[in-house]
Amino acid sequence: MIDFQPFHAWRYHPHKVNLPAVIAPPYDVISPAAQKKLYGQSPYNCVRLILNQEQNSDDLTSNRYTRARDFFSQWRHEGILVREQEPCFYLYRQVFTDPSSGEKKHRLALLGRLRLEPFEKGLVIAHEKTLSKPREDRRKLLEATATNFSPVFGLYEDSKEEFLSLYSEAMAFSPLFDLSDEDQIRHTVWAIHDSELIERIHQGLAAKKIYIADGHHRYQTALEYARDKRQREGISPEREMPFDYVLMALVEFRDPGLVLLPTHRILTSWPGFDPVKALESLKYYFKVESCSPESLKEKLQKASLQDIVFGLILGQEQFFLTLVDLEKAKQKMPAGKADRWYQLDVSVLSYLVLASLWNLPEALWESVLHYTHSEEEAIAHVRSQSAAAAFLLKAPPVEILREMGKASELMPQKSTYFYPKLASGLVFYHHENEV
Repeated sequence: MIDFQPFHAWRYHPHKVNLPAVIAPPYDVISPAAQKKLYGQSPYNCVRLILNQEQNSDDLTSNRYTRARDFFSQWRHEGILVREQEPCFYLYRQVFTDPSSGEKKHRLALLGRLRLEPFEKGLVIAHEKTLSKPREDRRKLLEATATNFSPVFGLYEDSKEEFLSLYSEAMAFSPLFDLSDEDQIRHTVWAIHDSELIERIHQGLAAKKIYIADGHHRYQTALEYARDKRQREGISPEREMPFDYVLMALVEFRDPGLVLLPTHRILTSWPGFDPVKALESLKYYFKVESCSPESLKEKLQKASLQDIVFGLILGQEQFFLTLVDLEKAKQKMPAGKADRWYQLDVSVLSYLVLASLWNLPEALWESVLHYTHSEEEAIAHVRSQSAAAAFLLKAPPVEILREMGKASELMPQKSTYFYPKLASGLVFYHHENEV
């Protein structure tokens, strides 16, 4: 059974900081320029916790992770951060403009701590592969701070809409935080103190399955950290510990504010890459159409979810690729996968095009592949010759998470991007003194 609990959150004291100036996006979408900007917004911006700046003098005893630990300790000591007196759930609403449609939307998430479950139990379900470098980075931060600073983003199913009435009860009270960031995204948080309401939420989620939408690296890191810490310290498996839980934000699958954006691929050059031969290799499997940048974007937008298509930027040209024969493609892809996995454009791109036709082994993807959600940025990298090629993809449907879970398959890394990201800096889950 799923065990989703309230907890004693550490959070900013609203009278000691300017709240819009201290929140930040998750670490993995913060560029060096954005990191510098966040540092300048406030001496208490949580970027110092989630993505501390590196220094030339860093060593094993003094580094970005120990500085994050020291900032967190100092801010608690100074009263910049305060601890919730009683365990709470937190209801978190984001109001934003959908960048694809221009519509005003809102999304509701429930924040709490989730008992970690290995994926093989089928209670918490992943849909993407992870990368070794981000896992190592998040592990070092967790080892140094014993704190989850950003929530893992999970989805659950509530076809009877039972939780909407529970959330309405919580939203009848004054919010804990209500602020807007520079992207005009409004963040409102309510603390749920009522013990009866807490128990109804806890019991209602017990029979659910949780599908990880965003935060695979953080969840997997928390799993490995808990396992290793228990073994290292000789703690009995029967003894419940704070590190057996992870900070989680849960959103219902049919929430009208669930927006998925495409994640485009940018490829830097690698030994043996020949753009002329690369393009020629595609023509046996794809219909290759040369088109203008405007026409390429239009074709991607009009393509159905069932079409296996993507745009290719190569040199000064762009092409629209349509897979001609899936059965032929499958012969060049890993065997034994579920049918739905083969039907994903990211699977075809990753394993037919990159691994097979372009001889780019999966072991090199982490160093050669880069990601963006901007078509213009992807095109600009190729035009400026800072990249060898770029692929433009469609946005996947939200249902793909359920489909991959049922098929017990993982999509290639960075296959989904939920917009907007959940803000970091609203509540923190610190293991110390947490029962």
